[in-house]
Formats: sequence, C-alpha cells, structure tokens
Amino acid sequence: MANKLNAETELQAELTKHKARAKRLEQVVRSLSATKKQQNALFRIVDLANSSNSLPAFYFELHKIVSELTLAKSFFIMLLHPEGDFVSFPYYKDDEDEQQKGREPLYNPTKKIPKEKLAGTATMKVIEERNLLHLNRVGFENMTVTGRVPEDWIGVPLIIEGQLLGALIVQSYDEGFRYDKRDEELLVYVSQHIATSLKRKQDAESLKEAHKKLQNHNRELEVRVAGRTEELKKINITLANEAKERRKSEKIQKALFKITDLVSTARNLNDLFVGVHQTISELMYANNAFIALLSEDKSQLEFPYFVDQYDERPGNIELALDGPQFEQGLTTQTLISGKSLLYNSSEGPAQNQVGAEAVSWLGVPLKDKKDVFGVIVIQSYDLEQVYEQQHLSLLETVAHQVSTAILRKKDSDALMKAHEHLERRVKERTSVLEKTIANRRKIEKRLEHESLHDSLTLLPNRRYLSEELNIVLKGKVTGQSCDVALLFLDLDRFKIINDSLGHHIGDLFLIEVAKILKNCMREDDKIVRLGGDEFCILMYDIYSVKIVVTLAERVLNKLRKPVVVGQHSLITSASIGVRLATIGEDSSDRVIGDADSAMYQAKHGGKDRYCLFDANVRKIITQRLKIEQDLRVAIGTEQLTLYYQPVIDLFSHRVVGLEALIRWQHPELGFIGPAEFIPIAEETGLIQELGESVVSMACETLSEFSKIIELKELYININISAMQILTRTLDNFIRKEIAKYGIDPNNLNAEITESILVEDFNAAILFVQELKSIGMKVLLDDFGTGYSSLSYLHQFPFDIIKLDQSFIQLTDENEKLVGMIESIGFLVSSLGMDIVVEGIETESQLELAQNLNCRYGQGYLFAKPMPKTEVLTFIKTC
Repeated sequence: MANKLNAETELQAELTKHKARAKRLEQVVRSLSATKKQQNALFRIVDLANSSNSLPAFYFELHKIVSELTLAKSFFIMLLHPEGDFVSFPYYKDDEDEQQKGREPLYNPTKKIPKEKLAGTATMKVIEERNLLHLNRVGFENMTVTGRVPEDWIGVPLIIEGQLLGALIVQSYDEGFRYDKRDEELLVYVSQHIATSLKRKQDAESLKEAHKKLQNHNRELEVRVAGRTEELKKINITLANEAKERRKSEKIQKALFKITDLVSTARNLNDLFVGVHQTISELMYANNAFIALLSEDKSQLEFPYFVDQYDERPGNIELALDGPQFEQGLTTQTLISGKSLLYNSSEGPAQNQVGAEAVSWLGVPLKDKKDVFGVIVIQSYDLEQVYEQQHLSLLETVAHQVSTAILRKKDSDALMKAHEHLERRVKERTSVLEKTIANRRKIEKRLEHESLHDSLTLLPNRRYLSEELNIVLKGKVTGQSCDVALLFLDLDRFKIINDSLGHHIGDLFLIEVAKILKNCMREDDKIVRLGGDEFCILMYDIYSVKIVVTLAERVLNKLRKPVVVGQHSLITSASIGVRLATIGEDSSDRVIGDADSAMYQAKHGGKDRYCLFDANVRKIITQRLKIEQDLRVAIGTEQLTLYYQPVIDLFSHRVVGLEALIRWQHPELGFIGPAEFIPIAEETGLIQELGESVVSMACETLSEFSKIIELKELYININISAMQILTRTLDNFIRKEIAKYGIDPNNLNAEITESILVEDFNAAILFVQELKSIGMKVLLDDFGTGYSSLSYLHQFPFDIIKLDQSFIQLTDENEKLVGMIESIGFLVSSLGMDIVVEGIETESQLELAQNLNCRYGQGYLFAKPMPKTEVLTFIKTC
C-alpha cells in the first residue's frame, strides 16, 4: 500500500514537471512567434522604404505595420523641419476623428506649425528630452492638451546617428486599456528601424528631386549652350546700354521734378504747357506736340496748347461719344478708351486723321484718378523719327506727372480767382459797413459808445452784452422752451497768427473776422467782441434750435475760407459754444459762463465745430480745469516720464533707435493719455515747459545709455509740436541740455509734423536749420496725413521721413497704397533720405515693408513703448 502511494506521488510530481515544461515551451513558441512577427515587420519597413512611391504612401503602410505589432488605431508622426523652429504632422490618424465623421483633422499634413504653439505638450516633451515618454490619463494633467485626453499614450523619438528627425506617437481612447513594457520596448526597437527607413526614404525623395533638377539643369544647359553666341551678343548690348539707361533714368527723374516745380513757377496754364513741352523735348523727339482737354461739360475737346510744323491750332471738336469707334480720330480714340496709343504709318493709314498725316504718333490719356480729362500727344513727320514702345512708356511716365501738374495748376488758379472774388466782396461789404457805422456814430453819444463798444473792431463789448442780456432775460415771459441764444466763439489759430506775424497783422485779422461774422448774422442779431479772439453772437426770438445750428454752421463754413490781410492769406477756424436761454429763468452771467464752457468743449473735441451746452459740459470743463492745474504741478516731477518705442532695422532686426513718448501717471486719476493732456498744454501755453522737460529727460537717458555698451549707439527721437517751434526758444534750450549732459548731438533727433510746414513755412525752415547746425537729425513725422506736398521734401533738409501708420495698416483694404508707398520710397531714396514705416503690427505688414525696400520700421509687432529700465533687457532678447 505504501509503495502504491509513493508511486502515485512520484507520478503526480512528474506530471507537474511536464506541465511546467509545456508552459515554458508555449511561452518560447509565443516569443519566437512574436520575434518572428517583429522581424517580419522590420523587413517590411525596410522594404517599404524602397517600394513605396511617395512619403504619404510610406506613412500609410507604416501605420498598418505598427498596428499589427500593437494597438495603434490612433497613430501619428511629427517631423522637425530644417529651420528648427517649425514642425509638421505629415501623417496624423486619430481614432477620435474617425469616430466623429466630418470632423476636421487636428493637424493639416501640409502645414508647418511653429514649435512654440505646441509648447507644453507631451509630443514636444519627447522632442526636447529625446527619450521615450509613456503617459496615462493622469499623466496628462500637467500637460497642454489639444483635443480629447487619451487613456494611454506612448511617444518615441525618431533618432538616427544622433540626428533627431521627429517623434512617433501611438495612443488609445479605449477605457481601461494600458500599453505595457513590451509595447515600450517594441516601439523603441521599431522606431530605430523606422527612423532609418524614414531617413532613407527622405534621402531618396531628395535624391529623386535633385536628379529631376539635374535633368532640368542639363536641358537648360543644352539650350544655353545652343544659344550662347546670341546670348553673348545680348550681354554686350546690355552692358553697353546699362550706362545709357542709368543716364536716361536720371534724366527722367529730373524732368519729373521740373514738371512738379512748374506748378508753382508757371504764371498760367499756357506757361505750364510750354514748360512741359520743353521738358518732354529733352527726353525724346517732340517738335510737334499738343494737349487736348475735355470742356467743363465734357461735350467738346479743346486744344489749349498746340505746336505743329504743318498745322495750326484746330477748333474745338464735338465729341460723338455714342458713335462707332472707326469714326473717331486717334486723339478721341485715346480719350474715350482711356488707353495709350502708338501709331506708325507703316501699319497703314490712320482712320479719320485730321490735318497732315503723321509718320509716327504717340497719345497718352491724362487722368484724375480713373477719370480721363485730356490727352497729351507728340507726333513726327520725319521718317527718321519713328516712335517705339519705349517712347510710349516714357510718355506715360511723364503724363502721370503732367496730369497732376495740370490739376494742381487749375486748382491754384481757381483758388486765386476765388480769393480775388472774396477780396472784392469784402471791400464792397466794408464800404457798406463804414457808411453804417458813420451814421450810427452821429446818433450815439461818444462816451456811451466807447464804454459799450470795442475800439478795434467797433463791435459791442462785454459790458454791452451783459447789460443787453440782462434786459432780455428780465423781459416778459413767453412760455417758450427757449427765447434767446448766445454763441460764444473763439478763433482756433489766432495765437499762431499773432505770434508769428505780429500784433498789427493780428489786429487787422480780427477786424476782418468781425466783418465775416457780421455778414453771417440775421438782421436783428447782435455780434460782440469780448476781447482777444473771443466773440459772441446774441440771437433773439428763437423758436427752434435749428435756427441757431444753421447760423453756427454758416459761421464755421465762412471762417474756413482764407482771410486776406495785406499780403497774407490767413487760414483760420472757430470753436463755438451755444447756450439756449429762457426769459425769467436764467441770468446773464450764467448764460455767458455756460456758453464759454461749451466753447471749450468744442475746442477740446477737435476745434472747427460747435457744441450745445448741456448738463455734462460743465462737468467735463471742470475735469479739464483740474487736469490743467494738476499738469502745472506735474511738470518737472516723477509723475511725467518718458517711455521708449524701438525703431528697428527691418532687414537685420537690430534696434537702431528709440522714439520718446511722454506718459503721465496721475496720483488720483491714474494713467492719463497724451491725447488728453497735450492739447490742454498747447492751449494753455504749458507745452513750452512740457517740451523742455521732455528734452531734459531724453538727454539724461542718452547720458545714461552712453555708459552701457549695448545702448551707447542708440539714438532717441523727441516729438516737437508746432507751438514749440513758433516760440523760437526751444533750439537754444536744446543746445544747453546737450552741453549740460555732455551727449553726442547725433544721437538726439527731432520729429516735427507736417502741420508746421503749412502754419509757418519760414519759422519751420529756420528751426530745422538751427537743429541741423547743432548736429541733430530732423525727421518729418506722420508723412501723408493730409498736408503732404512732395515739394516740401525738396525744400527742407530732412534726414528721415516717417510714413504715417495709416498707409501700412490699410494696404489690405486699398491695394493702391502699396504703389503709393513704393513711389514715396523711391522719391525719398532719390533725395538721399531714409524712410521709417510706422504702425507695423503684423508679419504680413513687415513682409510688405521689406518687399518695398523700406529700411526701418516701428510698431507693436516689435515692441510697445517701454520705460528706459526695460530697454537693455529688450535689446538683449532681440
């Protein structure tokens, strides 16, 4: 029995050993099967690199192979681009996208993505650490995630011979699924072969492309060799003509400038046409030339200028605009089509040609924007003088300038006639007023008159207004919502006129303004001069606000026209405050004060406008008075400081300078923008002290920068207003500050706006010359904002032109601005000046400025204004 039990025990032990050996054998078989499967996959990957027709096909088949080794329904490959700052996803298959039909893939295979957009993602971590990364849902809590969070995720870098190509990613959204250690090892092992195959496939693609380029190159080389003799001839001709073309370009540029100057030098249109003809004759054969212009009603074609060796000036031509084209002559064809025309007699006889038949004929339309208003023509009767396409192109270039010159000359002549007409009207009205005043003086007592009237303009004064208004407001109550209206008027530009031209001209100007205002009034209304450049108009029997508004608008329109005083044609405008008053409810002092407040609000709103007094005006004026008082205290303190916006070399991306911009940190009101306190400073005269404070702070900053290697080469631009220039003291203060801080004047630049060139040309040019004598550079700021004239660029020694930000920011809406910027850049460059493009905010605007060969720029794309303490840090990070 015992032996039987031992035998069974031994048999059981042997059976257990046999099961263990069978299990190990099964594991070995599975391992060998997996190994074989893995090896088979690797062979297929290697073969795939050679057999696939394209990289997309390679990625697709690669996905299928990896899916056979592990769960890879969601599989993608990310590649680094040679530039280093971009990545792409040439293959992206996501199970989440497959389940949601119609959903756009997360990444476009053809799109390059900046690396910073993927910062913080698991994929970028694989790239940065160059190691395998295995994350489950919890592991993604500290990661940036685009799309749905997977249940499990493995990322493996693709590296060959130390070169990082990209990363291979597999992920699963299946709940509870986890990749194991075997999957990690498998993917690491497979990734090495994938990297090798991918590199080989990329190299093969590159080799195929290079081979294709080589074949194309060989074909091109054969063509070049076949035509080498002819090409050498052309090269010789090109070299010979190069100097000729350069001289021709300079000659054309000189001609364009000469035509521009004719606008101001020609006494009349005929002189302009003679000058244009002489200028064209310097560029090409033009013994016979004429200019044809449309009549005012566009029914006839007139010939204001006609020079021909055979024909006399023709009469006006009636335009049959509805007639068939073949009935029209060459001139009318050009006019109606709006296209240039080149005709040579070798092409056959011209249809409907009037007069002697020309051997060669050139006609170019004259245009105002898109509207054709005339034609310029040159023609030849000489067989040796035949025009070609190059002559047509040249005449088209000149015609554009001629069009502008004609339109400007016409406008100038029309304005002169208007001035003459206005002067006649003023003289006529003056005569009437003098007679009226003489009659009234005989009736009124002299003492009463002097106490109630202004001695300069002979208008009623403040006392008269106060007494008259008191009488009216204490009259019989009418029950109307308003009975009278007071218009308080202040001239916007009188201080500039008075300071620049003297008090005598200022007095004469006020007299003329008084006359204009009197012409605007109703018969029973009263005009009053309060003093200085302040006037009031008292209106009676007001039954509608519209009556008051109509008068205010009439006054504004009249004052916008030039006022002729002696030899000066002065431009002014007005700010008008309007107060409506009711009998029995208001006092004269309150009405005058409220009208005064409304006037200041109109002035603050942009001048050249009126403002009706309401409940908010007093509050706004009180706030402005507080800002004025606080600004007086703030000047010279730490409340006012300078911020600096970098000026960038658009091609080297190097900071070359800074624009100084003043900032005010009010202790109670917080930040107050320059647009709010600069106009107040100009109105109150504080702009002089404020400007000197800016100069001092800028010089102090330059002194500090001169001790820092990275900053000592930078320049600083300071903005100078028209009022500062007209005071004619700022240049001396700048000299003192430069000496005080011991700075290089070449590093301190001045920016002036175009408005001063219009307000006082002589003062502006004297100021610019003074700054240039110090050694400073002068910039024309906000070029193109409304006053621009190309003639200013010739007459002022500007170093740099700052193109207003509206040009670059509106190029997407108006393609014509691109051509305009290019033209301005060409002109500025030809005058030896540099150009700075302001307001660059996008990469496309930067690229446009670079393509237009604009050297410098500034804008929020590069940096916002910053305190001087941050400038060094900014430059180090550029």
